Amino acid sequence: MKGFIISILLLLLLPLTATAGEEDSIYLKDSIPGKYDHRIHRYRKYWESLIPTQIIIQNAGNMGFISGGFGWEYGRRGQWETHLLWGFLPKYSSTRAKLTMTVKETYIPWSINLGKGFALEPLSSGIYVNTVYGHEFWKSQPGRYPDKYYQALSTKFRLNVFLGQRVTLNIPERHRFFVKAITAFYEVSTCDLYIRAMIQDDQISLWQILGLSLGLKFQLL
Repeated sequence: MKGFIISILLLLLLPLTATAGEEDSIYLKDSIPGKYDHRIHRYRKYWESLIPTQIIIQNAGNMGFISGGFGWEYGRRGQWETHLLWGFLPKYSSTRAKLTMTVKETYIPWSINLGKGFALEPLSSGIYVNTVYGHEFWKSQPGRYPDKYYQALSTKFRLNVFLGQRVTLNIPERHRFFVKAITAFYEVSTCDLYIRAMIQDDQISLWQILGLSLGLKFQLL
């Protein structure tokens, strides 16, 4: 009788033991990185890449008297940069001041270490598109002008190209707060409207369509 009772108890405990084993197996499977973990890691990496890593302040460059905004760098050596800038254009001889917006893409082929925390980027190049907010500027030619008067060039958007150079100071780790490097740069630029004017008018030289821009870039931690 005693042996029979022990046998019944073993039969009742056996499913519980099997269930516990299955739960341990599931736990072990979940603890091993799989497709789900890789997917979550990829999502997190994607969202982190959207966080700006730079702050930029720039003067002139067909963006306004002063512009400021955020930037991102990418590529194996951080040789590509994208900047989103908003600028202020004083009224000068117009009726009011205006705001501008610029999307800028920059390529930096190489960097030279100068020692003592300094680095030289002897060449930077790129393009940017900017617009001026205001009803005075239009995307397509208004009816008051003759057909093809502006030949598809609107006053709302300008396409610009530039070349420049940079000097970067890398801040020692013990002195870093929010910024790990500061870059001073200059750029020489022109836009599609100026290039068109030079092509159409022999009296306009290359030097007359070029503009100088100065700026600072703060590389965030």
